[in-house]
Amino acid sequence: MRKILLFTTFLLYGFAVYAQDLTLNGLVMEKGSRTPLQDVIVSVQDDASLTARTDEHGHFALTLPKSGQYILIATSTENNSASLRIQIADGSALPFPTFYLMPTTVLAEVQVRGERSPDRVSKSVLSGRELRQVAGSSGDPLNALQSLPGVASDGSTSAPAVRGTGPGDNFFYVDGLPAGKIFHLGAISVFNADLISDFNLHAAAFSPHYANVTGAVIDVALRNPRTDRFGAKLNANWLGADFIVEGPVKPNQSFYFAARRSYLDLLIKPRAKDGVTLQIPNYRDYQGKYLWQVNDNHRLSFHLQGAGDNLKLKFDSTSDIAKQEPILVGDLTFSDGYAMQAAVLDSVLANGSAINKLAIEHMGFHFTNSVGAAGSIYLKQNLTMLREQINLPFSDDHELSLASNFNHQVTNVQADIVNSPCTPDNPNCHISSGTRTQLFDQIIANGWDISAQDRKKITPQFTLVSGLRHSGEDYLHRTYTEPRFGLEWQRTENTLLTAGWGLHNQLPTGEQIAKNFGNPKLDHLRAEHSVIGIAQKIPDNWSWKAETYYKKLTNILVSDPVVNYLNGGSGEAYGAELLIKKDASEKLSGWLSVSVSKSERHNDINGKSFRFEYDQPLNITLVATYKSDSGLIFSAKWNYHSGAPYTPINGTSGTYPDGSLIPNYGAVNSGTLPAYHRLDLRLDRKYVYNTWKLNTYFELNNAYQRQNVVGYSYNPTYTKRSDVSPFVIPFNFGVQAEF
Repeated sequence: MRKILLFTTFLLYGFAVYAQDLTLNGLVMEKGSRTPLQDVIVSVQDDASLTARTDEHGHFALTLPKSGQYILIATSTENNSASLRIQIADGSALPFPTFYLMPTTVLAEVQVRGERSPDRVSKSVLSGRELRQVAGSSGDPLNALQSLPGVASDGSTSAPAVRGTGPGDNFFYVDGLPAGKIFHLGAISVFNADLISDFNLHAAAFSPHYANVTGAVIDVALRNPRTDRFGAKLNANWLGADFIVEGPVKPNQSFYFAARRSYLDLLIKPRAKDGVTLQIPNYRDYQGKYLWQVNDNHRLSFHLQGAGDNLKLKFDSTSDIAKQEPILVGDLTFSDGYAMQAAVLDSVLANGSAINKLAIEHMGFHFTNSVGAAGSIYLKQNLTMLREQINLPFSDDHELSLASNFNHQVTNVQADIVNSPCTPDNPNCHISSGTRTQLFDQIIANGWDISAQDRKKITPQFTLVSGLRHSGEDYLHRTYTEPRFGLEWQRTENTLLTAGWGLHNQLPTGEQIAKNFGNPKLDHLRAEHSVIGIAQKIPDNWSWKAETYYKKLTNILVSDPVVNYLNGGSGEAYGAELLIKKDASEKLSGWLSVSVSKSERHNDINGKSFRFEYDQPLNITLVATYKSDSGLIFSAKWNYHSGAPYTPINGTSGTYPDGSLIPNYGAVNSGTLPAYHRLDLRLDRKYVYNTWKLNTYFELNNAYQRQNVVGYSYNPTYTKRSDVSPFVIPFNFGVQAEF
């Protein structure tokens, strides 16, 4: 009986195999990315009756009439095709043909969706993909922020100064979470460039749900992990190397992890020049995200971010700076680190009548700085935050959003260092003449805020946005209630007029409010933002936007010999901006930004006024990108801005107690540096192979070798002045392999 069963099974199995041996199974995938392609027609050359269509997994099953040689052709809906020659022999295993079709060219957008925030007052929205190709950025989207209207830089840092306020007056969000460190040593952003999806720049009168700052809010979105398969990217350029790994864990769960480190410090030994020895700085960073789609109404995400920098200098007594500041002789070391962990629950409640976001976040910082004989400071800080925001869409024309936030901060300080309070109104900031100050303390502080914003279309064309923010903290014991208003007039389908107004405040820095070093009785800095604008879409993917703004600043800090700092200053910034843009729907894309502005500061105690250090009356940036038929991408960026202000030195006026000469400063920021202009060029080329891609770029920075001046240095007797030019890497080359 057993033999009969075995024989019958053999016959059935053999018949099944023999019956299916001419049903050919295979795959069709996108070349380079290995993404399965659906609805691709696989046919036999010279026999149109033999066809098959791929499913959502890229799989096809093609039935052939007999053994022999065939030429198979795979054709996508975009008419991209590839062919394979196969041989089927009797009694042999069937081949498994795999086609790789060239991807369809999709030009990147310049202006990306604004769904993360419906507000349109004084907001710019740009994609990370486009900004990665801006010349001179080394592929870093945040480095390209300076090409936008209203954003200024002194040429030596990438941190943006927006509309008459400084880089320290901005606040960054990443995936809706406060971010603690954005740039490495003021130059390179801490994020893997490939992860940046887009960013919203809110330059004025921003939503009450955002943090307390007097400058601008930069809201960065990182993309989600891929869900189709595992993948990886390896990238290297002159400065460092990085990698990304990502993919699905389960059908409803996916992740990515990226890490980077610079390596020039491993290749280049310390260099000494004119009595100063420099060890090449190094940096590192990482980002991680884990998404879990719990069900249709709930998504849980986990976020990781971290970054750190190290810098070391040595000043010999023979160096000019040591002769001016004798206390700096010796080693100067700087090291910092930042780590963030967060969990976010996004929920759709009550059948879509409410959308809720609940987030808990921890940020840890450490900072160590030692400066020659001046001393050292060590700081360790832990911040825990709980935040919830609920959006209530009553209708398509009316939405109310409510938010609350609580944060608890513990800071440990060990400081034994010379304290010399410095503010822009006082250029005579001589460290060696400062007072040695100590602080060994644990500082515990709490902050909170509640906010509401109502967005209502009051007519078919007019939308009124009204908001209120109430915030407070228990270190300086200050509370503020600040209204915000916005008006949007959709005059035509292609014409939008906007207006906004708001009150804002900002906590002074830790150094400025710490006891012994600062003044723990200070008030917050205050600002009043006003802005009006118009945006126009025109045919052939062109658009333009113009805005004019006014910022009134109060409670600005000035130095004081008794209490270190006082809220004794004020200021204003005003200007007009124009942005003309060509969206990347064709070969040529780019934009022209023009800013005309003025920014001043006033010392209300002594009555003196002066230009703000980032005051650049005229700032012009032209960005252009051209995509050739051969796959080459050419881009160029040209930037011009008026000379920044500086404080001149006219000889000396005596000596300090340490014997160094006292420079005789002129009026604050009464001098003007030469105009700044620079041209950067970039060439991108992508190579697509069956199972991976190779992306390359070459940048030529400061192409016509303009010797820009960002300041002046002086010899120890202040009788000779030398230009200080920004450090510019003449060229950069990068390679990225994508699997």
